Amino acid sequence: MKKRWIEAIGFGIIAITLMVGFALGAMPRSATLATHAVGSLYNAMGTGIATVLSRHTPMTVRIQPFAGPPAWLPSMDKGETDMGMLTSADAITSYKGIILYKRTFKNTRILVVGGTLQLSFYVPKDSPLETVADLKGKRVPTDYPGIPIARLSSTAALASGGLTYNDIVKVPVSDLAAAAQAFLEGRIDAGWYTIGSPAIEEANARMGGVKWLSVISTPEGAKKMADIYPGSYPSVVRAGAATGVAKDTAFLTNDVYLVATKEMSDDVAYQVVKVLWDYNEELAASIPVLKEWRRDRMVTKNATIPYHPGVIRFFREKGVWTKEMDALQAKLMGE
Repeated sequence: MKKRWIEAIGFGIIAITLMVGFALGAMPRSATLATHAVGSLYNAMGTGIATVLSRHTPMTVRIQPFAGPPAWLPSMDKGETDMGMLTSADAITSYKGIILYKRTFKNTRILVVGGTLQLSFYVPKDSPLETVADLKGKRVPTDYPGIPIARLSSTAALASGGLTYNDIVKVPVSDLAAAAQAFLEGRIDAGWYTIGSPAIEEANARMGGVKWLSVISTPEGAKKMADIYPGSYPSVVRAGAATGVAKDTAFLTNDVYLVATKEMSDDVAYQVVKVLWDYNEELAASIPVLKEWRRDRMVTKNATIPYHPGVIRFFREKGVWTKEMDALQAKLMGE
């Protein structure tokens, strides 16, 4: 009897090992992850995610830097790029083919919802300006032909305060780096950037301090902002939480997604999200900005495009996928 019991345990261990091996064996040997250019926040996030996935799956995840999502979404739409870093705003506008996108990209699927991207205008520390509504008649960076999404987001922030390009003194810039340089040179009264960016740290050090202006976070202000920049919403950063946040300040906010092509197999998608869930603390330790990529944020009722079916299976097993999410998924798939 004891011998049979030992044999049964042995066969059980072998079966489990084979099942695990089969699941991992379905994983490709390599995968690509598209990000913004080297040196960007998105590239840093993607690199941290790729490192954890490469360490805990049979895949080697390679980073592919691009100027932005418009450069890599066509490749993902064809199933040639496996994963990518995408904001909720870029996700919904590309999925629907609206605003900055002239065609639809329907093959993108969410793997996990991660952290946030928070943007606003910033000014010298001793400036009397407090909110974006105070920018009327002020010199503000505009145009951004090198990164059109910056024009869209900054226009949305102005709209929250009831302003348009006609209410400011327009100072055309090519991209975010040019806008940051214009601020340092005193050619604009307010810059536009992301909280926590190196450009803000530099401006703070070189100009004796900077402070952020609040977007107008009333329901009316939030609606005006989202109407121009779909997928965005206001969120408050508490005083002292980051450089330039002198008091509680509302920022234009986007969720950041790790997305995949719908061509990714369900098993691979399942394994990717399982690693990010199981090794969540390791992910947070890889780079400070990934500390926001918590388990409790991976599933959200604010998703703007569908989730991949492989990760839905995983989230069901963890008890975090609800009937409400089923309804949202059906709605998003039907759009």
